[in-house]
Amino acid sequence: MSRSATSLFALSAILLAACDSSTPVAPTSEPAFAASANAAATHRYEVTVTNLTTGQPMSPAVAVTHTRDFQLFSAGTTASLGIQAIAEDGNPGVSASELQGRAGVFQVVTTGAPIGRIGGMPFPSTLRFEIEAAANANYFSFATMLICTNDGFGGVNAIRLPHGATTTMVYAAAYDAGTEVNDEKAGSIVPPCFGIGPVVLAGGGGNRTAEGGVVRMHPGVAGGIGDLTAAHAWTGPVASVSIRRIR
Repeated sequence: MSRSATSLFALSAILLAACDSSTPVAPTSEPAFAASANAAATHRYEVTVTNLTTGQPMSPAVAVTHTRDFQLFSAGTTASLGIQAIAEDGNPGVSASELQGRAGVFQVVTTGAPIGRIGGMPFPSTLRFEIEAAANANYFSFATMLICTNDGFGGVNAIRLPHGATTTMVYAAAYDAGTEVNDEKAGSIVPPCFGIGPVVLAGGGGNRTAEGGVVRMHPGVAGGIGDLTAAHAWTGPVASVSIRRIR
């Protein structure tokens, strides 16, 4: 996949977020789910995603509510074009288009802003948005690019939404899309990584070496093999995801 246009998408989103002091709320799409008696019982949820890393800003994301039979991604399988676009370029639009009308999908949301790293500027490390679900489509999945990686993304897959006044909190792990070799070189990393830190460098471009692998847990940033450094590394989960029903 060429980065010539899609990397500019991610960069533009970051710049827009930096200029907007309001709390970003995702634009929502119309539910793409077959009507049924249970589907009429819809609820609305507030989702709060908090970056837990000091070295990985996160891109605008895709979120989806769905039945338990649907999966946004799955370890050991080839990444969809939508997950590839998120993991390599921080572009959730491809995934959103893929998901519209898919069997089992109720609502698709793309967030309008990235999620900053801990202590990073110019945008906050917490993002809130809202999404709707139905009684027979009450699972939630989410994916966002780890901007300072070749093809890394943070995500949660098929989380059961909470009932009543309870709140569900889960951790997003780091995954590797398996689509691009992790060379950690500036020419293979999207420009926003080197513009916003944690290490400010000249770089970012459209180079990539296809890998032909499958989705797996991300091995982390090694540092020293390319232009990424230990400052871009992380341990454990990359984000917390809190979900509460608001209607």
